[in-house]
Amino acid sequence: REPLQPPPGPSTLPEASPAAEIRHPIEDIGQDAAAEGIAGAEIPPLDASDASVEGAAADLLGGEVVLGLVNSGDYIRKIVATVDNLARDRTSARLWPAQPTPGRFTVRQQGDRTYLSAENFQRYSPFVSLATSVDTDKLVALYVRYYPLFQQAYEDLGYPRQYFNDRVIDVIDNLLAAPETGETIELVLPPQDPSVEVARPWVLYEYADPALRSLSAGQKILVRMGNENAGRVKTKLRELRKRLAAEPPPRPAP
Repeated sequence: REPLQPPPGPSTLPEASPAAEIRHPIEDIGQDAAAEGIAGAEIPPLDASDASVEGAAADLLGGEVVLGLVNSGDYIRKIVATVDNLARDRTSARLWPAQPTPGRFTVRQQGDRTYLSAENFQRYSPFVSLATSVDTDKLVALYVRYYPLFQQAYEDLGYPRQYFNDRVIDVIDNLLAAPETGETIELVLPPQDPSVEVARPWVLYEYADPALRSLSAGQKILVRMGNENAGRVKTKLRELRKRLAAEPPPRPAP
């Protein structure tokens, strides 16, 4: 099997050194997760884990939800690659474990300027409602149960001496640092050859504000979903961080 690879480009987070000490050991939360009656169950090998992971997700979310939401196959590797890429400059939709947000990206014009349409915020609402309604204790228990597979997939991705749960915490912190924006977010199209017809111009839009353009891929997603949805996601992320981390989150810069 060809391993999934992160997209090229520098990470927005510092890479750990090869001999980096584990900062957030999974063993510290294993006992609490075992209390959910899940963590002690036997797990299959990584390459044969899809059926087990899909069944566990169905138990957590409901079978019909899973069938309509997930991209089938290679679940653990897709989750690991997506988590790792969220704090990078960009991520690839082909690696997402879930289906893309339904509906079409829309903009609104005001004079000669282009802005993100508020209709886009509504596209994310069903996913946000699902994500924020998941039982945090059961989700953490499943994460602990399958953690050896997550760690193996992370090492296969090109990090043989690094610890996946440490990366999870760093990515959560990166997402929590996403800025709040107003409801008016200006977009621009990058310069392009006017003689070349673009079939889907909306895929080329970027933020007019250089500060927003410099955000990580995950932070840009939070901006695209609007402040209300992003706030709900951040609340859930703080719950997860509290359970998964061995230390409190960093204080925001003054």
